[in-house]
Amino acid sequence: MSDVELGPASEVLLDRMLGFGRELRREGVTVGTGQLLEFSRAGALLGPADFYWVGRATLVSKRADIATYDMVFGRYWDGDLGQPVVMKEIIERVRGVSDDEGLQGGERGRETAPEAERASRLELLRSKSFSKMSDQELRELAHLISRLRLAVPRRRSRRRRPARRGDPDVRRTLRRSLRTGGEPLERAWRDRRLRQRRVIFILDVSGSMAAYSRGLLVFAHAALRADASWETFCFGTRLTRITRSLAKSDPDTALNRAAEEVDDWDGGTRIGESLKQFLDRFGHSGLARGALIVICSDGLDVGDPAVLDEQMQRVARLAHRVIWLNPLQEQAGYQPIARGMAAALPHVDSFRSGHNLASLEALARELAS
Repeated sequence: MSDVELGPASEVLLDRMLGFGRELRREGVTVGTGQLLEFSRAGALLGPADFYWVGRATLVSKRADIATYDMVFGRYWDGDLGQPVVMKEIIERVRGVSDDEGLQGGERGRETAPEAERASRLELLRSKSFSKMSDQELRELAHLISRLRLAVPRRRSRRRRPARRGDPDVRRTLRRSLRTGGEPLERAWRDRRLRQRRVIFILDVSGSMAAYSRGLLVFAHAALRADASWETFCFGTRLTRITRSLAKSDPDTALNRAAEEVDDWDGGTRIGESLKQFLDRFGHSGLARGALIVICSDGLDVGDPAVLDEQMQRVARLAHRVIWLNPLQEQAGYQPIARGMAAALPHVDSFRSGHNLASLEALARELAS
């Protein structure tokens, strides 16, 4: 990064970044030495909050490698490979080592302190629970979440398109044969189109989720910007579709309109009955078929657990994957033993927390992989 000797923390960070490049190479991604140098420089300047996009910009040169990159990134930086690193402490030290290291003494401190302070603030917001955020911090959170981009798996649609290989396209082949006196000399092919899978958010806005509802709604609002076909529903004792309310670009305006539309905000929780309304009115009509369904709830249901178990079975049969976010997982020693959560859990593909921005970033990486 420069000719200045790095401290121990800086060397640890550099080793981790180089190790990430080696893992990508093992998985078949072509990563050159120059790309690793650019990744190291940019990562040291921007900080761990931006490592994902810095790596995407500098280490990935083919669209086909994005899925592999997402898989390796989630595996490596979660600490499964190599030694775990206290990233916040390291990045604060590395931030002082830049290409203009010629600054000396107090002048260098004045140049780097504001940037380090800003990075520390961003890290605090990423790890702070939604339940402990002030209104001002929630507004800052909306800006950070708006930078998240959800990339979801694709599926083969029923519509077909011309292709170089695939199934014979008899109609086009016969049409072309008119040029050659009826002899089908030039054959045509067709294949199914690829479309992004739909994502459906079903958010619990009952009283027990009041501390987390706004943060999760901000996440859903940002996610809907990625694809107009995605949907968001809220429920307490009954289901409310709020996709149109969240279509507004300003988060505060969108959330205020959603709050006006939901009549049972901060009320009771009937998860099973709400899911039944969703499936009866929207699910079997094609909205949920093959979709990624993200349910955000603490599972503290006052309804009949047998109803919830039955409806979760229906959801699991229709959806491509079912992801359940339970913010109570932030509590040490939490166990999903509440009767509603216990009834739903056997039908869930992925059970995660959703109490802060870092957990939502992990969800975004999971959806991409």
